[in-house]
Amino acid sequence: KKEVLFWSDIEGGNPNTKGLSADIKRQMRAISITCMGSASVSGMVRPNDHVDVIGTFAFPGSDGRVGKGDVVTSTILQNVLVLATGQTTAKTRKENLGLNRGYSTVTLEVTPREAEMLAFTEQMKGRLTLTLRNRNDTTYERELPKVDFEKIRGEIEELNLKRQQNNYTGGR
Repeated sequence: KKEVLFWSDIEGGNPNTKGLSADIKRQMRAISITCMGSASVSGMVRPNDHVDVIGTFAFPGSDGRVGKGDVVTSTILQNVLVLATGQTTAKTRKENLGLNRGYSTVTLEVTPREAEMLAFTEQMKGRLTLTLRNRNDTTYERELPKVDFEKIRGEIEELNLKRQQNNYTGGR
């Protein structure tokens, strides 16, 4: 009701003929990013999973050149829906149960502004990495720091101590 009727909506009646566009929420966009192997949790990210997107970039200085120490890693997006891995969507995955296809791209559902950020990151030769979330984890962490060598050097011991305390006390 009150939607544009497309030929693909009535042709054949098969819900898969509508393609991926039918799965994208209104005012959202689908964008595919290059993401394989360890950058996609060893290929275990699947359609309908939620991920965080972490970017590693070499930022140019004021002179426009990138120095060796100018690499920074930062969480770009949190709690992003995975629409597809390669050409496998949630719909096609149900049809092809048991087939574990490798993939080199992951398609995410994002806002138009987030899509621009991801496209820019890939054009700047940044590396994008996905971190897989628990299905029930919808938390959002504010003010995540940018990580560089100084950040690691200054906080690695504290982070490991905290991890050990959580493991010892059973905190999760």
